[in-house]
Order: sequence, then structure tokens, then C-alpha cells
Amino acid sequence: MQFHTVSSAISVLRRGTKDAQWFEAASFLIDRASPEVKLMLEVGRELERKERADSEKNSSAYPVKRWLLIFLGGVFLVGSAGYIGWLITRGIGVSCGV
Repeated sequence: MQFHTVSSAISVLRRGTKDAQWFEAASFLIDRASPEVKLMLEVGRELERKERADSEKNSSAYPVKRWLLIFLGGVFLVGSAGYIGWLITRGIGVSCGV
């Protein structure tokens, strides 16, 4: 559908992105927008790109720290269990191999 009025394009946009003509209506409105509106759209795109780049930087460092803490916690638990086992075997007089 070719849009002839701004109001018809806006009514399609209000229906939501599930409407098959949503992108066509958005393009129609962007093509007819004033230079100031086009500038604001470009600023919005750049801000969104920056936010995505910042969130990717933050999220990429998180799993490394998380796995390092999990590994260190596991080593501590295994070491503690081994030490407690060693104390118990020495307390009851069990010797291994000798």
C-alpha cells in the first residue's frame, strides 16, 4: 500500500510492528520528515549503538570473573574436604599405604 497522507501512515504505526505495512509506513514518514527530525533520528541511532557497545563490554567481562570465582570456590571446598578427611583418618588411626 502506498501511503498518501501522514495520518494514514501514523495509524498503521499505532497498530504496532506486527502490522505488515509498519516498516513501509515508517519509511514514508521518515522520508517526509524535516531535517531536524532526521537529525534526531540519527542521534537516537547513535545513542543506541553506543549503549549496545557499552553493554557488550560490561557483559563480556562478567563471565570470566564469575567462572574464576566458581573455580576458586571449588578449589577451596575440595581442599577443605581433603583436609577434614585427613584429620578424621589421623584421628581414628587409619593409615593409607604404609
